[in-house]
Amino acid sequence: MEQKKLYISALPDYPEEIGRQLWMMEDVRRDLLHKLQDVTQEELDTPLDDNLSTIASLLYHIAEVETSWLYFDLLEQKKLAPHIEPWFPRSARSESGEIYSPPGESLEDHLNRLSVVRSDFLEKLRSVDLEDWRTFRSLPGEYDVTPEWIVYHLIEHEAHHRGQIFRILGTLRRR
Repeated sequence: MEQKKLYISALPDYPEEIGRQLWMMEDVRRDLLHKLQDVTQEELDTPLDDNLSTIASLLYHIAEVETSWLYFDLLEQKKLAPHIEPWFPRSARSESGEIYSPPGESLEDHLNRLSVVRSDFLEKLRSVDLEDWRTFRSLPGEYDVTPEWIVYHLIEHEAHHRGQIFRILGTLRRR
């Protein structure tokens, strides 16, 4: 039996270093999508204990954060592109600041949002070269950030919430 080989590749059509980080982003997403294949509407919308966060709200939040970092930080724009804006009709937080999304949105809608957002992100990064990859964007009074750090942060962010989603799903299925 041939031993499985685990390695990091690079997404094509990007500089190698950038493509490798984007491959990592895509790898985190592949694992998430695989786990979500048979999630029911009830599992999507059921919070655990006193926490408002559900699988659905975490999926909305992942997409919203990715879009926010792309448009407001990396591209330094004041608003979302017209084809992205309709995917975010509401905030991803409750009035008390918890990650929240009203129940009832289908898994298909959440997956389509994630797909559109990721396609847009990857398309916008095609114009980034290695020099721009490490060029700071300045958000006066807040921070200076590079596209490289943004991608690192988005990998970390989605992996964290993917773990929460897997925990919620596992707990719900054990009940």
